[in-house]
Amino acid sequence: MNKRNISGQRQMDFVSKFNFIREAGTDAEKKAAALIREELSSFGMDSRLEEFPFYTWEIRKAVFAVTEPYYKEYQAEGYIRCGNTSEEGIEADFVYAENGDEISLSHVRGKIVMVNEIVRKDMYLKLLKAGAAGFVSITGTPVDEGEDRMPKAAGIPQKLFDSLNERELIQGVGIHYLDALEIVTKGASRARLTLLQEEVSRTSGNIVARIPGTDRAEEILTLTAHYDSVPQGPGAYDNMAGAAIIMEICRYFKEHQPRRTLEFIWFGAEEKGLLGSRDYIKVHESELDAHRFNMNVDLAGQLVGGNVIGVTGDSSICSMLTYLARETGIGMTTKNQIWGSDSNTFAWKGIPAMTLNRDGFGMHTHYDTVELLSAWSLERSAQLLCHIAENLAAIDSMPFPQEIPEEFKKQLDEYFGA
Repeated sequence: MNKRNISGQRQMDFVSKFNFIREAGTDAEKKAAALIREELSSFGMDSRLEEFPFYTWEIRKAVFAVTEPYYKEYQAEGYIRCGNTSEEGIEADFVYAENGDEISLSHVRGKIVMVNEIVRKDMYLKLLKAGAAGFVSITGTPVDEGEDRMPKAAGIPQKLFDSLNERELIQGVGIHYLDALEIVTKGASRARLTLLQEEVSRTSGNIVARIPGTDRAEEILTLTAHYDSVPQGPGAYDNMAGAAIIMEICRYFKEHQPRRTLEFIWFGAEEKGLLGSRDYIKVHESELDAHRFNMNVDLAGQLVGGNVIGVTGDSSICSMLTYLARETGIGMTTKNQIWGSDSNTFAWKGIPAMTLNRDGFGMHTHYDTVELLSAWSLERSAQLLCHIAENLAAIDSMPFPQEIPEEFKKQLDEYFGA
């Protein structure tokens, strides 16, 4: 393999500038966008910030209290998009329904129900059908301490929320495992749940930098990564490492102009539901026919782990990527499926796409810091992706079908609620 001027240490230095939480729509995310644009400018790349509004939910109050046979309030995290209780909350008999199996849920009507897992679509529908008055979920382990003792919750899918009227919604909170242990041990029989939330408008933005091609300039390849984080941690692995990888590749192609046009995009608000990439395809709808392939990076940079490329497109792409990886000597495997990242958005619009992903620890937690990253790993991932991009940018014609298999189209329509 032709060794390119790719620096893992330069990527580490870049990621180190972002050791702060960058939740979408906050001043911290705006600060991160400015830093990315400064880095691009430092090696002569012009960029633009494409801002977009979005709506999100803010929890104003989330309280869970056992009221009989003892009284105690427990730290709780509210579920978004599941409506509001009254200011006083709802009080009802309490039952622990374990895994939410059919037998356990057969006697929960009108009660506040605790289940062992994060409540997602299927469990929410089961609780609705069973007539639960509210729900409590459990996360964590019996050995957690400090920040790990914080409870977690999730959100009801937008499509499900839109399909229900306000009176059908049931509210829920998450509590920690150790609190659940105490609640069951002490035989809680009645509880009160309060959840108040409101929908608010925020602004995020995508940073876009383009390197025009030479004789194939009308065809576009995209290299993408998101730069926002969840509110629980600074998101070095998820996903400033990915942002660093495409920055390093952008630096390379600034000095080695490709035949096809390369567009580098750092997406905002990915953690809110791929909102940055969804805005991009909306704003750039008129040129989507020119897009040939999306190369996304999400989760990267840790030393111990393995590279996986998730391909949403024809299976022949997997064979082609394996061949190119063999040329680099850098190990990886492929999976032919839809992927829970911004590559899905491109595939949804008929553009073959991939996400480069590496095993790692700490995603969506306060452990996700730059200290867990490796210059060696970042350099290898950037070398691998750069080799793929350079070959696709230079080849006479794209070596795989420019369409998405029907089974993936159906899955993507369901994923995006179409």
